[in-house]
Amino acid sequence: MMNSTVVPFSATATSEVSATETKSQTSGDIINAVYPPILIFVGVTCNVLIILVMRTKQFCRQSTSVFMTTSAVNDALSLVISMTTHWLYVSFEGIYYRNDVKGICKFLDFYGWGNCDFGILITSMMTVDRALAMTFPLRFKTKSIKRARVVVLVTVLIVVAKEFHFLIGSNMVPESRKERLCDVFPGTESYKFFWKQVWPWLHLVYLSVCFIIIMGSNSVLLLQILKSSNFQKIFKKTSKNSKVTEQTKFNYSTRMRKQLHTIAPMLIGESLVLLLLTFPFSVQLSISGYDPEFYSTPDMGLLFSVTFYMLYTNKCVTFFVYLVTGGKFRKSLKQIFRRWFKGKKSVRKNQFNNFSKWYSIKGDLQTMKPICRSPSSEVWNTGSSLSSDIQTETSFVVSTHL
Repeated sequence: MMNSTVVPFSATATSEVSATETKSQTSGDIINAVYPPILIFVGVTCNVLIILVMRTKQFCRQSTSVFMTTSAVNDALSLVISMTTHWLYVSFEGIYYRNDVKGICKFLDFYGWGNCDFGILITSMMTVDRALAMTFPLRFKTKSIKRARVVVLVTVLIVVAKEFHFLIGSNMVPESRKERLCDVFPGTESYKFFWKQVWPWLHLVYLSVCFIIIMGSNSVLLLQILKSSNFQKIFKKTSKNSKVTEQTKFNYSTRMRKQLHTIAPMLIGESLVLLLLTFPFSVQLSISGYDPEFYSTPDMGLLFSVTFYMLYTNKCVTFFVYLVTGGKFRKSLKQIFRRWFKGKKSVRKNQFNNFSKWYSIKGDLQTMKPICRSPSSEVWNTGSSLSSDIQTETSFVVSTHL
């Protein structure tokens, strides 16, 4: 007679759960060890390149460059300070002596939360600035550097006021928790009420207002770009049978090329990436209810790591968004690399070649002056619009940063 051993269902279920948790723990350890160094290196390098491009004369006189430079500095510092500290804690056990670094979490939570909220608010203000500039081009100055700096200062004050409470309640997590170094532990009943009841709603309203502003401003930017494109199409159709067909075609292609080089597509791309990469972390915080015990299991720890790194990936991909959507950004970056690898003479030679091409086009257009001075108001407007485009192209060629 054979003896059969029956394995209880609860034991089988427990082993499956244990295997799942082990897999989650292993995945989390690999992500924590490999991904942060890549983020830090790529992110700092890309943000430094953004700062250099914003210092060129093609950008430095526009108010948007102040916001973009501030955002790049903010992202680079965040990766160097917050991400480096987080990576050392999750990858190297016992690297921080708790008795010696008790106050570090007050700064890290204050700076970490403030850095992310500041980045979102700066993007909101930047899209509003550009939307107003495109909607009211005669009333709203795009080169008001002073106004942009004042907006940045006010933004800093708002964020400091919002995140100040972290200097009171933040502390290091217990040794059993590995997903992060710091968390909030209320010491009084009043602060506990604020952290559990007031802060979640305050943060949710803050993010909601910022996201609504970003989406609204991007809608305005898209509408203005579409209006410009439709105007050009209508203008081209009405000019097909006129005597200035060649000039109209040249004017149309010049304006469309100029439109593709504007900052608006860069802002739209950055805003979409921001919403895509920061929204999951906000949802995860809302689900957790800001309860430290929510992340006690390996699965929840892995969830935190994935959404947390998505949040910081946003601080790295901005450069690539600008590179894809900004024609003027690409040109400025090429000039910087040409200057690094080939010297100033190569940059000046390239400028001279571009200026020669523009001058030859100008000479060809001067032969069309009798046509441009046709009694038709449409033709005259075409000529003046073309002249303004050529002047813009001239300023772009001549005002290269050396």
